[in-house]
Amino acid sequence: PLSAPPPAFAEATRVANAEAGGGAAAAPPAAPPPAAYGAASMTDLEEHINWKSSEAFNQTRNSSLENILKQGPRDQEGLLMTSDADETLLLNIAFATKVKLHSVEVRAPEDGRAPRSLKLFINRTNFGFDEAEDVEPEQKIELSDDALGTKILLKFVKFQNVDRLWVYVDGNLGDTESSAISMLKFWGTTVQTTNMKEFKRVAGEAGEGIMGS
Repeated sequence: PLSAPPPAFAEATRVANAEAGGGAAAAPPAAPPPAAYGAASMTDLEEHINWKSSEAFNQTRNSSLENILKQGPRDQEGLLMTSDADETLLLNIAFATKVKLHSVEVRAPEDGRAPRSLKLFINRTNFGFDEAEDVEPEQKIELSDDALGTKILLKFVKFQNVDRLWVYVDGNLGDTESSAISMLKFWGTTVQTTNMKEFKRVAGEAGEGIMGS
């Protein structure tokens, strides 16, 4: 029986036939755009908030975290988080997955009730007003009228593995009896973890294999 032609001969024949027919080798597909990195990869973390596990303390009855954190309500200046008994507020924001926090934007009424500062604490348990007053925060953000409505960078290295964020307001810019916030927006990214179920084993020599995604 006739043996099959060597691979080199078969390839040369294929190219010659393509040229004779006026055909051309198909161009390789365009490379995908580079993945975003650094600040460009940071997105609004609102979709990762675990609303059922989040809560506020010392807020008025008609205040809610959704008013200041959720897309839609937070864009309406009339929907506020307002303190009740005094000028302090304590917010407990839980995330459905671990996140890295990059920056924050705060908006508030222009009547003196805007927070004068935010103390940020991460992953604390059994946390309350006493701890918020006495414990050193991961970061304290001093606010001013000019800072409201702008993106404020956080100390990124301190917010790398966050599943719970506590925000403490200890007073306001106008020294009024109550404090108020109209929007609190966080940017960051989720912490990427390896899911072994997404790996596929590529066939190799007997008893060997290569792991690839």
